[in-house]
Amino acid sequence: MELILSSITTACVNLLVFSFIPFLWWFFRHRKETSFFKWLGFIQPQLKSKWWTLLLFAVVYYFFYTFDFTQWISPETMEYLENSGSVSVNAFAGIGAAAILPAFIENFIGNGVAEEILYRGFFCKRFCNKLGRVKGILLQAVLFGLMHNALYLLAGLQVGLWYHMLMFLFTGMAALLLGWLNEKIFNGSILPGILLHGAGNFINSMLMAFSFM
Repeated sequence: MELILSSITTACVNLLVFSFIPFLWWFFRHRKETSFFKWLGFIQPQLKSKWWTLLLFAVVYYFFYTFDFTQWISPETMEYLENSGSVSVNAFAGIGAAAILPAFIENFIGNGVAEEILYRGFFCKRFCNKLGRVKGILLQAVLFGLMHNALYLLAGLQVGLWYHMLMFLFTGMAALLLGWLNEKIFNGSILPGILLHGAGNFINSMLMAFSFM
């Protein structure tokens, strides 16, 4: 129960923090034009590309999702991360089915939904409107990668420059693909990105929960 309550708290805080700037922007500039959630892209997804484009996307995304870049990291760094209390997913390691509900709340909702609201719902759409879709998608991907670097630094995790570079590359690529999925393949809906992002986070948590038993 304590883990569930902690996950609910984390999810609520993340949703509030990641929605704060988008909400203010919408409230002062766009509230008379449309609703907040529609403005972010909470709309029914409609496939705007040919089926093979979606298939190609699925292949590329699956490659980056399943590729284990930690094989390029030293065993000492990996052991350090696996034993660090600052890495949130470690809270679910080895607890099995007890991790299902709190992991869904924290990693699907608290991370997946919250991050998609800010990065694909707000940054990506604002950048695409100002710079064009390609530049906008690229810029939000860079910011998303840098955010993960910043979170590690703020948490005081000593992982070295090489780990930061790999983390930036893979998280940035994931953000690029999610932005492309929403804006180029579908009709600007952020729901496909939320589903992929949240599901990926949740699956990683489940792997941690059951692989260490």
